[in-house]
Amino acid sequence: MVISDLPHEIESEILSRVPTKSLAKLHTTCKRWYALFRDPRFVKKNFGKSERRLMLHSNFGVYKITDDLHGILNSGDPSLEFTSKLSNLKISEDLTITNIFHCDGLILCSTKENTRLVVWNPCTGQTRWIKPSKRYRNDDSYCLGYVNSKSSYHNYKILRYCFYYNDQDACVSEFEIYDFSSESWRVLDDYCTREWGLFCHGMSLKGNTYFVAGEKETGFFMLYFDFKTERFERLPLPYQSFDSEDTAVLSIVGGEKLAVLHQNIQSFSNEMRIWVTNKVDEAKDLTWSNFFLAVDYDIFNLPSVNNVTSFLLDEENKVAVCCDRDIDDEDKTRIYIVGVDLYKEVYKERTKGAHFNWPLLISYLPSLVHIQEKIPKRQKKRKQEEVS
Repeated sequence: MVISDLPHEIESEILSRVPTKSLAKLHTTCKRWYALFRDPRFVKKNFGKSERRLMLHSNFGVYKITDDLHGILNSGDPSLEFTSKLSNLKISEDLTITNIFHCDGLILCSTKENTRLVVWNPCTGQTRWIKPSKRYRNDDSYCLGYVNSKSSYHNYKILRYCFYYNDQDACVSEFEIYDFSSESWRVLDDYCTREWGLFCHGMSLKGNTYFVAGEKETGFFMLYFDFKTERFERLPLPYQSFDSEDTAVLSIVGGEKLAVLHQNIQSFSNEMRIWVTNKVDEAKDLTWSNFFLAVDYDIFNLPSVNNVTSFLLDEENKVAVCCDRDIDDEDKTRIYIVGVDLYKEVYKERTKGAHFNWPLLISYLPSLVHIQEKIPKRQKKRKQEEVS
């Protein structure tokens, strides 16, 4: 007996337990498997069957790391190796990627001057190019999120946000939503004014995007955007700070929790502190641990203050994999493992381009999720006629 002779339910159950990366290579085996691997129920069941992978955005490019976090931490002589730039993304190797955002195994890439956006599944290689809003600006930022859907795996949306000063020297805020199902941008009119600023790269957890924000009166706080209600909401942080020069960085732990890293750079403190939340089901139920990890870099006799730009946390071993720039060594991008009494550099490379293009290290789970494709104009017109 071969697997194709099995009842469909048993065949589907067996395949759902196969590592996602292996299934991605089998989708063209037969029409039945091709359809199965695009079934939202199967995609959801298979999600998490592969080890988490690492990716680095640096030097205006995106690189996949050959090892996972577990392998790096347990290696006797840890070091990182990178595959070719965007090896599964069938576009020019010279494409300038200014920012990336990870959500649900998908990577949203914005290109130089935000003239093009692309959503990419690094596991399947599928891409979808998206035209930016007609209102777009060179300094726009984007994040990817979703709303749970009964008809598909998730209903994905993109949030565009931009802050700038107009000709009257007044601060202007712009927020827009791109809905994959409608294939169009629309303005969120409720958020034309604001009194807060964002202080870190946004992180996606269970469809919503979280930031560290701050204002003069209240100091730093957690801000999240709910893609279902399309509204911003505030949550408390485990520490209080009113210094806009402080370092605040968010990270996702195991796809279930948030972690925040804080450094008081202005006081020349060499201490880094990290807190972790409970497992987050609903944002309103988020609570912080009393304290998780504190590292005093002074005990390692490093030549300068480390200013972390992104990090990944290993709760079991109480260590973090941090990414930053070494200002005393030609501003090179570096990655290191750090704990209470551990410091081990695993990667360093010269940084090219603008100084503000900070390196970003992320962890993602390979996924078979299918990026909703654009509906051809003829097919869209036919559907509209059928409805009418």
